[in-house]
Amino acid sequence: MSPEHKALRACADYARLHIEIKRLTLEMGEALDRCPGVSGNRLPADWLTCTGEEAAAHHGDATHLKEAYTPKIEGDQYEPHQVWMSDFEIREYLAACPHCLAAHEAIQARKAARKSLGAAKRAITMIGRAAARMEIA
Repeated sequence: MSPEHKALRACADYARLHIEIKRLTLEMGEALDRCPGVSGNRLPADWLTCTGEEAAAHHGDATHLKEAYTPKIEGDQYEPHQVWMSDFEIREYLAACPHCLAAHEAIQARKAARKSLGAAKRAITMIGRAAARMEIA
């Protein structure tokens, strides 16, 4: 593969991954907006139109995803420690809410995309450094 082809490939990967990360971020938000909340009393997407009493009734109801990602405190008062759910436990818990499960899957996909974006950035940096060395020589 020619150096020019490698450079174009790295730039294309970088641009594609940026678009993918933005898409996944929007997908996460949309999925969480559809979650009814753990007790079924979460703010609706059109919460700005709620009156004061309606907004107060919906305030504070967490999503299933927030509950799954929040560590539980175990131990006694002298040696408390945090325990997080495993990925299997998270998926099992989120099976009750397809919206939060979709958000969790989008989060995992975005994590992988961010890792790939880092690799694309490193490739672009290496190509740039190689080009700079060729100019100096």
